[in-house]
Amino acid sequence: MQYSFIHVTNEEILDKVHRFRYKVMHEEFGWIRNANDKKERDIYDDYCEQFAILNANQEICASMRLIHHSPIGYPTEDFLDLSQTQFQYDREKLSEMSRIFIDSKYRNMRDTKIFISSIVKSLAYEKIKEYGIEYCYGMMEPKFIKLVNMFKIPYKPIADLHLSYGRFRQPSMMYVKELEEQNPQLAKYWDIHKEISVLHLDTNIKPDQIII
Repeated sequence: MQYSFIHVTNEEILDKVHRFRYKVMHEEFGWIRNANDKKERDIYDDYCEQFAILNANQEICASMRLIHHSPIGYPTEDFLDLSQTQFQYDREKLSEMSRIFIDSKYRNMRDTKIFISSIVKSLAYEKIKEYGIEYCYGMMEPKFIKLVNMFKIPYKPIADLHLSYGRFRQPSMMYVKELEEQNPQLAKYWDIHKEISVLHLDTNIKPDQIII
């Protein structure tokens, strides 16, 4: 099976991403209401970069967005008291990773590691460096926080659990400096090439499985 790892700029693929999000959030988990167009979008989509992994049939296998420099705030901040000093981050260096979904056919440990590691450490990391981002919010279930930490994506809880989309999730934060400390190849390749190929990651993907 071949995979394409992409920063989504094509309207046709973006449409597929919104339909994929709807499939997961409504048809599979029932988190959102029915929509006539069968797409899931929200107000933060105007301030984000979208990423996706497609298979050889151009079907979405996984997706994620990186919200950055958002003038309307970030989803996680709905669950934080921003008057507290510990939550007063530099707004120019702030972002949030959200809508991290993997198609049910690929939810095994091997594919999950490949997909999440590649989206975060290759696709999103390049934009993080380009935009000078230092902090990344995430609203995550505790078991997902443990999972991404297994993949050396160091999210840590910063507040109590809250009910979100019918599940208990925790406001979390990842510091880019800690991501680079745990994954020294990222800063190394960025300094040399100004990009991070998924081939440089410890994901056990063979070159002939990747479409760049």
